[in-house]
Amino acid sequence: MSREAVAVESAVVADPAEFDRLDSRVAFGRALGKIAENDPQVMAVVSDYGRRLALDVLRSKLPGSVVQCGIAEQNQVEVASALANEGFHVFAPSYAPFITARVLDQVRVNLGMMESPVVLVGLGAGYHAGILGPSHMALEDLACMRSIPGLTVVAPATNTELACALAELARNPRPAYVRITQAPAGDPALPSGDFELGLCRVLADDAPGRMADVAIATCGSIASRALAAAQLLRGRGLSCRVVTVGTIKPLDQHVVELLANARLDVTVEEHSVVGGLGGLLAEELLDRGATPGLLRLGAPDGYPEADEQARLLERAGLTPEGIAASVLARLG
Repeated sequence: MSREAVAVESAVVADPAEFDRLDSRVAFGRALGKIAENDPQVMAVVSDYGRRLALDVLRSKLPGSVVQCGIAEQNQVEVASALANEGFHVFAPSYAPFITARVLDQVRVNLGMMESPVVLVGLGAGYHAGILGPSHMALEDLACMRSIPGLTVVAPATNTELACALAELARNPRPAYVRITQAPAGDPALPSGDFELGLCRVLADDAPGRMADVAIATCGSIASRALAAAQLLRGRGLSCRVVTVGTIKPLDQHVVELLANARLDVTVEEHSVVGGLGGLLAEELLDRGATPGLLRLGAPDGYPEADEQARLLERAGLTPEGIAASVLARLG
């Protein structure tokens, strides 16, 4: 973790447990406000949604640092790219499906081909906004963004990890997408630990350096459910390894090594089973010649009806009990 990221974490996240319980939108605004104390080039370009992002601290520290584009996400990316090309450290937040799928051509041209160092921030990813219907569910965003050459794709598991990622991207601007998910109320908390862009984090390992029965790779806030599922599997006598992949692209190849040394690999994500973390690791494992069994758990390949996040996750089998049951069924 960079010195700047550590400084942001210690200032914004004096109590990581409390910070991680915040609404992720508030955590995002607080982190940008703290970064702005030492970085006068920070800007946020928003599309109507900005009023919900706790950006008052940023505005007070750097007047004129928040640009409102209205409900026009394509224009948001164009404005953000122009400002980034002039040397500003620009973050462009919006609902995750709108800042990825709706603006894919603008992202492809500006961030991909022209390499404009804009950090796109996808809020409410996965099922978090599911009560608003499938138009607001970001279930294809990782598939879209990881296909853009040169784009860094980040999926923090907690607000603390989010603050560290934002600080690093402000210090070293580059074309990037940060995917923000938030676990439903009542989900188990993740243990705190160091976060560094580009590196995975091992949450649990019953067989370090040895063959594990099950290796689970996960990303985003659903990591807490994957960790709880591993505990259930241990109760059935299985050794488990749990790895959270905070950076989807470029991928830490240590993830592939950890998964190659297991009887069964499992990916758990609040994203479609098509094109997300599961698809990425399938590609990487095959490229490396490592072929353990792979079970991809995520959102089914279809558009669900509107519902609350917790119920959508349950319907997709993405509870600790559902994950464990799927693993046991696969192992026979």
